[in-house]
Amino acid sequence: MTGPELETFCEEINGGASIGATVLFQFINLAKAMVEQTRPWMALRYTDASKSVASGNTWQTAIDLSAVARFNRFYGEKPIKLFDGNNRIACYRQVPFDGRLFYREEPHTFVYDEANKTLYLNGTIQFAGTLYIDHIKDSPEITHNDGSSWIFPSWAHPLLGFYAVAINKGGVDYDDINARMAPDNRAQAIAILKLLDGWDNEKQLQAQQNIDPYQNLNEGYRSGAIDLG
Repeated sequence: MTGPELETFCEEINGGASIGATVLFQFINLAKAMVEQTRPWMALRYTDASKSVASGNTWQTAIDLSAVARFNRFYGEKPIKLFDGNNRIACYRQVPFDGRLFYREEPHTFVYDEANKTLYLNGTIQFAGTLYIDHIKDSPEITHNDGSSWIFPSWAHPLLGFYAVAINKGGVDYDDINARMAPDNRAQAIAILKLLDGWDNEKQLQAQQNIDPYQNLNEGYRSGAIDLG
């Protein structure tokens, strides 16, 4: 659904009563955030490759991530990989920013200054290359615009409407009738959310099911396998 279509949907499930656009889209985007923060959705995983580093960079060399659009958080055990463009790859894990002095010489670690959106790689960089930064994004805000839409499947879009109307009925537009309707709206939202969870579970399993080190007919034993024969 586009923004205007979602607004119409909300009006219909609200018994034909309109909700002010400013308040409605605040509730819709609140609902969007509530859903997106529940798990690292496949649809929100991105890898940024816009940053590069030079050999000899130190723990004090700042890497500005403020231009990485809608950055929410890092994703994965070692979310940063340094790649020289040929064969060399160095992986980095995150350590606490308030402990950066203790980790300053620890290779393959990094700290992140959340307040200033600044990344620091610890130790001395051994080779120049591009940083591949795995992270979760916030999806774009939904607005009253025909070009605005949630990046999740269209069948899940009513979820935002049910949440938004339930919030409105349970708070801004509270009365006895609306109070009785709010739980039903939330129940519909929960049912869609369960479907969305299952959809994402399948996507995550598909991405991982072929990386275990068992013998494959076409590939032989995968990297890391233990031959017990």
